[in-house]
Amino acid sequence: MNTSLRAGALALALSVVAPLAGSAQDLPAAQGIIDEYVQAIGGRDAVLAIVATRTTGSFSMPAMGVTGQLEVVSGENQEMLTRVTIPGMGEMLSGYTGEVAWSVDPMMGARLLEGAEADVMVDQTNRLYGVRDGSLFTSFETTGEAEYDGDACWEISFVWTSGRETSECFSKESGLLIASTMSQESPMGSVDVVTRFLDYEQYGGVRMPTTMRQSAMGQEQIMSIESVEFGGIDASAFEPPAAVLTLIEARR
Repeated sequence: MNTSLRAGALALALSVVAPLAGSAQDLPAAQGIIDEYVQAIGGRDAVLAIVATRTTGSFSMPAMGVTGQLEVVSGENQEMLTRVTIPGMGEMLSGYTGEVAWSVDPMMGARLLEGAEADVMVDQTNRLYGVRDGSLFTSFETTGEAEYDGDACWEISFVWTSGRETSECFSKESGLLIASTMSQESPMGSVDVVTRFLDYEQYGGVRMPTTMRQSAMGQEQIMSIESVEFGGIDASAFEPPAAVLTLIEARR
């Protein structure tokens, strides 16, 4: 969603990935798969025309009985703020000012993100990520096939210019992104995250997944999108909390 809606805040996987046999000569070119994906979601021009959005929905951890509200706002200069509000627990915030990545939660408090943690946010807030523009990567190639819930897909491995490595699987039938895998850096170390993208709907001329299921460290989390608004977002929507502003000022 910016994509995706931001994966950096959450995690879940309800599917078992079953690798399929295939040799390198049988695999289609990665760029062709990406081109099909971009066309399937609405085309490059439509995707890049979206410069500011406010996405709202729900967040849940079914095994723990936890539910809450989700809001993600993104701006034209890579500004982003994600807010998860859980009754009885408070707010979990993360964001990117266009220069500084940060997070605030009841357990860790306010932090400025560095290294690989920051790289994820910088990479995924880039508008060009919506069309998987080649300038974001040092390489990308089709590495195999997989199947999620009966939907066969082509796996593409990406090496970002930041040095991160991720993998995404695109449906052979629809061309849509149906799953991704990545290693997410956190205060607890590197965490493997699998995300499923489901229930695509059209907003502003672009098809977007309205359900994202992720798994990490045995925990399952679900993000469900209820509405997407375009434009009209004031700069104050991206303002970090006072505790984060204090950290930013201290670092200067």
